[in-house]
Amino acid sequence: MNDRRSTITLNWRPMGTPARRRDDFAEVAFVAPAPAPQPPAVDRSAIEERLLNWGRWAKSADGPFAAACMTGAICDTMRKAAGLVEYSLNNSSQAIDTNDAALVGRAMVRIDFDQRRLLGLLYVEQERKGLIAAMLRIPPLEFDRHLVEAQDAIDAALLLCINANSK
Repeated sequence: MNDRRSTITLNWRPMGTPARRRDDFAEVAFVAPAPAPQPPAVDRSAIEERLLNWGRWAKSADGPFAAACMTGAICDTMRKAAGLVEYSLNNSSQAIDTNDAALVGRAMVRIDFDQRRLLGLLYVEQERKGLIAAMLRIPPLEFDRHLVEAQDAIDAALLLCINANSK
């Protein structure tokens, strides 16, 4: 490959080597890259149940807003008694654990305000995910990631509250 060329061409080859044909190239078997290891699936049902319980408690007559709006609690009870409401946050078939709900309420002040708003809108106000994303200016495709982050934050805050109560 030490010979000098006067011109550069596309089909130049060193002296004495035959020209390559297109069919001289051998097919190479495709080797798929190894898949990236996936993080283990986390069971979110425990924190989800606690947040659903907190949402029912916050809207019930036993919740934090009972004194501010007793009329709403009475109207809700009357609607259920008349059979006008099929589903309500105060659904009597699901018992409310008031102690755990109050603990979740105390842990809420330890998390970021936007995460608190997201959890409140989803579990207390029961807004649609698309509407919450628009209200909080979260891209809709990133809503689930923000929800998981908020659930992780409240889970960590609950551990801190439990540890503070046990001392």
